[in-house]
Amino acid sequence: MTESPAWADHPDLVDFFTHQRCRPEDMYPSERRFLPWLAEACASVFDAGCAAGGFADIWRHFRPDISYTGLDFSVPLIDAAKRLHPGDSFLVGNAAQGVALPDRHSEAVQALGWMHWEPEYAGALAELWRVADRYLFFDLRLADRPEKAAVGRQKVAYTKEWDGKSTIPYIVVSWPGFAKLLLDLGPAAVMSYGYWGNPADTVVGIDERICFATFVLEKPPEGADAPIPKVCMDLPLPWPGELTDRVDLLPADKLESIVPAR
Repeated sequence: MTESPAWADHPDLVDFFTHQRCRPEDMYPSERRFLPWLAEACASVFDAGCAAGGFADIWRHFRPDISYTGLDFSVPLIDAAKRLHPGDSFLVGNAAQGVALPDRHSEAVQALGWMHWEPEYAGALAELWRVADRYLFFDLRLADRPEKAAVGRQKVAYTKEWDGKSTIPYIVVSWPGFAKLLLDLGPAAVMSYGYWGNPADTVVGIDERICFATFVLEKPPEGADAPIPKVCMDLPLPWPGELTDRVDLLPADKLESIVPAR
């Protein structure tokens, strides 16, 4: 049985995600940088951490015929997703504990808005990489140096006042270590876009600015050896020098020619 944290079914969280994050204008700039391009390239998407399935509408705005499958560990949110999107498929599950889908199930796999809540983010990424056929699309929070990596807490206070006790982990990951983790997956390409910012006012224990970063990893064709990956990032963080000999590093301005902004 899938285990979910106590905060997963919090009424405030369920209410917010049942009614928000369902229109193209709800996307953050880092999400909008890649999603329209991915929708044009892919006929199917698996949305891990789908909440009430709002991104089904966003993907269909750019590709009406997309095949959409969603997964979340909140039963109330999946119940809402099935009610709001009766033509799509939804599963209750936790990516960090394993997904009941075959290898390369969907051309694109999305994991937006929750990786910074998941202590087992590395295992979740590996499992979602298994399920992806072409692209893995996700975001998280980065620190520029290992000593700045941190775990704070985020108050569950989306539509109502905080109840004084309900919190979610808020994880900031060391960029050099995370870049190595990405390469260990064996991608053919790594693309990224991000910017500096401050955590939400509901976050406690994170006192410095962090990098809000979104990534797209391209997967080699089935059966192909992992090539030297091309890396192209429009990030305020440089590629770690100790990993330079493992990649073909492209300048940031090349990202526009690879993924035209929309």
